[in-house]
Amino acid sequence: MVQKTDKLDQIHIGKHGAAPIAAPGWTAKSRDRVKLVDCDVHHNFREASELLPYLPKFYQEHLLDQGLHLPGAGYANTPFRRTRPDLKDPQLQERDFNFSLEFTQKELLDRWGIDFALLTGPPVFYAYAGLPDPDWAAALCSAFNDWTIDNWLGRDPRIVNAILVAPNDPALAVREIHRLAHREDTVAVMMPMQTPLPFGNRAYHPIWEACAEHDLPVVSHIGGASPGSTPTPVGFPSYYMESRMTRPSVASAQSASLIVEGVFERFPNLKFAMTEVQQMWAVPLMWHMDVDWKAIGDQTPWLKRLPSEYFREHIRIGSQPMHEPPQTEQVYQMLEMLHADETLIFCSDFPHFDWNDPVTVLPRLDERTHRRIFAQNALDLLRISDAMIERACA
Repeated sequence: MVQKTDKLDQIHIGKHGAAPIAAPGWTAKSRDRVKLVDCDVHHNFREASELLPYLPKFYQEHLLDQGLHLPGAGYANTPFRRTRPDLKDPQLQERDFNFSLEFTQKELLDRWGIDFALLTGPPVFYAYAGLPDPDWAAALCSAFNDWTIDNWLGRDPRIVNAILVAPNDPALAVREIHRLAHREDTVAVMMPMQTPLPFGNRAYHPIWEACAEHDLPVVSHIGGASPGSTPTPVGFPSYYMESRMTRPSVASAQSASLIVEGVFERFPNLKFAMTEVQQMWAVPLMWHMDVDWKAIGDQTPWLKRLPSEYFREHIRIGSQPMHEPPQTEQVYQMLEMLHADETLIFCSDFPHFDWNDPVTVLPRLDERTHRRIFAQNALDLLRISDAMIERACA
């Protein structure tokens, strides 16, 4: 149950580009434990040639001759000159790109008091899920993972990583998970949300089995697609804004597939996070699945509980982009319907133009709900050890 605070505290204080605010219940508190885990921080290489040292010679030649040749949607995005004013770093040459650990430390970790930041890679790179050549897709993922290790990991205890894997060939994805799962700073597996098959399909079971074996959750970010697929069930939209409106339907379809096809019965310790797809889609999905299961549950005898119970136990929802209803009261209602104290995790989506800071993303919450959303739900999700927590909070 989300408890409200007094009327003054319900007001969204601050504006885009503002300095951190010593808001009650947030930065004014002493740092005696983990208070903020950011589950969606994007990082990127400046030039694709940076991946060359991490590719086999055959694919080095391939990259030099052909480039990344990743499929693209072709939609216009937000121009660089309109990026948030607090991210106008003179060293940035392109919109929304995050090329250095130092930039993340300065503009995110230090500025906002982040205890852990999960690296999720560049969304445009997720197009490897649409490559028809599964070996090239897997090689790109491995190269990017190794580039991340050399350029980002081991330099700041607050930075943790998700293994990037391609869905094109599950066996190659499993091999990549086994290769890197031993690393302490590896706390999840990252796979794009738009895949050739729904996540519940048994073709992906080997990937989920490897994740469960290593106690690694799957963090799935919008992006990917596959050859010949359309962004919507009714074809191609004309504009980027239309394509953004389709994201909740992708998360809904993938969540339903995981639950209905029995993935969580088969792998009871497996957890998923669906990020950058907003939140409210989860409410009608849980309600709808429960009603239908009561009527036609004989078609899925492997489900032992209400579908909403599987959702609340196994699936987490990223907070970015956060819904902004016209009345603060509606925010509290939304969080209550979402069971946000169980399902919602803070995601900044840094450094993109619409990223959310931790102070202005939500009105003031009661202390328990605040801690669950901004820290504990993520700590329960990610493979973060007590030793990592001690180092990050030292």
